[in-house]
Amino acid sequence: MSVKLWDFWADRYSRLWVQKVSLGPTRDYVLREITAMVHGRQTLLDLGCGPGELLSEIGEKFPQLELTGVDYSPRMLEISQQRNNKAKHILMDAADVDKLEAMYDMIVCTHSLPYYKDPKDVFRKLSRILTKQGRFIVGFASGDSFYDKIVLSAVKLTTGKAYYPSDKEFVDMVKEHFYVRKLNLVKKAFFMPRIAVYTLSKKMDSRE
Repeated sequence: MSVKLWDFWADRYSRLWVQKVSLGPTRDYVLREITAMVHGRQTLLDLGCGPGELLSEIGEKFPQLELTGVDYSPRMLEISQQRNNKAKHILMDAADVDKLEAMYDMIVCTHSLPYYKDPKDVFRKLSRILTKQGRFIVGFASGDSFYDKIVLSAVKLTTGKAYYPSDKEFVDMVKEHFYVRKLNLVKKAFFMPRIAVYTLSKKMDSRE
């Protein structure tokens, strides 16, 4: 999905119909998962933060957290900055995430994974900036069944080029650097594809 297309959707994002059946329910689950793991953790990175809806809800519920939002759409980031003036914002492609200087106790990534050119490489880089006891929450529309693939092929007509992995494909992407601790499925409407939300922990490098 091109930067110009993301910029186009930025001002319309909060009004999209998928907020009710996909984006909103995903945020609700992520907030519950953060509630269960936040004790003792201080920093959180939202990769592909978009217009900052999730960051806003996290900041409201967990004011003690130091928040950072990363996105490669200038307009998305601008809106997020207006919404979350206490959070740090960085204009960056996910492929360059290894250039971040900080380490994070929690990383969240919701609905941006399908647009990464090389997701396996992004996960490798994220493992380097997640603290040893950190947690990584990844949510995405999953092409796990024939029905999911049909629905998601229609989604691509408005979002552009995207790849929606199955469970097996996702696990293969992350297994070198992360353990899968939990999988939750979010589906609020029968006509929607399944939304898979994984909670991951970091595999320790032998040098760590």
